[in-house]
Amino acid sequence: MIKIIALLLTFPCIVLALDYTEYPKFDSAQYYKRGDIVSHQNYMWVSKLPSVNREPAKNSWRWSQVALTNIEEWHYGQFYLLGNAVSHQDKFYFVKKIGFGKPDTNRGRYQWEEFSHPAIGYALPDIDYENVHLTVDGVDSNFNGIRDDYEIFVVMEHTDPMLRHLGLQAAQLYRKLFDIAQIDISEISIQEVALLTDQLVSLRVCNRQNIRIWEGFNGYQHKYVNTQERFQEFLMAQKLLYEVLGDDYEPQKPSEPCKYIANIGGE
Repeated sequence: MIKIIALLLTFPCIVLALDYTEYPKFDSAQYYKRGDIVSHQNYMWVSKLPSVNREPAKNSWRWSQVALTNIEEWHYGQFYLLGNAVSHQDKFYFVKKIGFGKPDTNRGRYQWEEFSHPAIGYALPDIDYENVHLTVDGVDSNFNGIRDDYEIFVVMEHTDPMLRHLGLQAAQLYRKLFDIAQIDISEISIQEVALLTDQLVSLRVCNRQNIRIWEGFNGYQHKYVNTQERFQEFLMAQKLLYEVLGDDYEPQKPSEPCKYIANIGGE
């Protein structure tokens, strides 16, 4: 019996990594103590101090946000604070109790939490949930040409690199289409209108192909055109394209539409 106990103490306990979606969501009525972990606004947070009804995103001195970018390898002898994240042997960990421990040891498992998150390595925009749907254009806080709520949807829902890349490419095309509804169509050449039409048709074909391949995939348009005002703008812009090109225009569809969309803007 003593030998069995000794063996159990010798080997580290197996702890499976938890994904972002598996952590409890922040509850304003819940009492949180130091070290408690919640998910909130696309991030994970570790409680620094006991609290009730203190929203993590608005109380940085009570909550520490788990880092998703600039994650470095764990270093021996370095002191880590709550929320600090490291990589170690191709796994990711964040600090739930401060200290010097090594992640994959018995002592370290009390300090470190192994985790996964769809946005590891991606700088998510700080979304303004109160104003996200107030205008057709929405909010683009990181100024990359992609509306924040849509960008977060693509990154959080699509971990496959190609589906994510296609989703971000789609945003650029949808934005160009929306721009047409807000300007004088005569300012754009027929060649530009034709190119955008070809690209949008290719995107639709690409989405249909991926819907057949990927379980649960439903394309991107429904998340970009997600309010009544945006839907009206979307229809208006398509009508303008039709008026410029006419009934006889036949869109040019490539043999590999997904590859074509993926390379828009590239070489």
